[in-house]
Amino acid sequence: MKYLKNSLGMTLIEVLVAIALFSIAAIPLLGVFHESVITNADSKIRTQEATIAQSIAEDIKAGNTNVSNWNIPSGYYLIEDPNQLKVDMGNGVTKYKISISKLQSNAQPFVLYAVAPSAEITGYTPPNVYTDDGNYDDIINRLKDIVTLVIVVTWATLFTLFVVLPKLGLGGVITIVNNIIDSWNKNIRTLKDIATNAAKSVNLKIPWWLKWW
Repeated sequence: MKYLKNSLGMTLIEVLVAIALFSIAAIPLLGVFHESVITNADSKIRTQEATIAQSIAEDIKAGNTNVSNWNIPSGYYLIEDPNQLKVDMGNGVTKYKISISKLQSNAQPFVLYAVAPSAEITGYTPPNVYTDDGNYDDIINRLKDIVTLVIVVTWATLFTLFVVLPKLGLGGVITIVNNIIDSWNKNIRTLKDIATNAAKSVNLKIPWWLKWW
């Protein structure tokens, strides 16, 4: 029996097909991981907001009504003046609304109502949410961007190799790369938007197998 041996190894087409198959299988997993990161990060933020609000409620009940004495960690802030939102319940009791949020969070603030002896809240200063105290480089946001970037780069590699390069050559590839970089610099972070803009820049359609959204 004869065994055929190919000393040339894999051809370029075989390598590209292998990359394509691997990417198609891996991208859904990256998407799931990306959503998991976002959900986990939002959950941690919500838990921290609830902890801060509960701590403030306990301070008010204990008679500690000076905001500067409250334990509000860096990166979180009291978004409204409790004095403007309190409701007199009668008999020397007031209901206070405590609204806590995190810098750069797109979620609704965490709100807690606390019933405590009537008192004037002092020391409140409206937050400057644009002040950079280091939270703009939050590690969770960086991780989200890294995962998104991996997905975009994988998609762009397949799109340029199998669609752009055969039809438009190197010039089309350069246009695609520049367009994707421009979209990223404009803070566009969804694959659908980045891919759509890239395809439009070279007047090509995205094949069904590259529509990962």
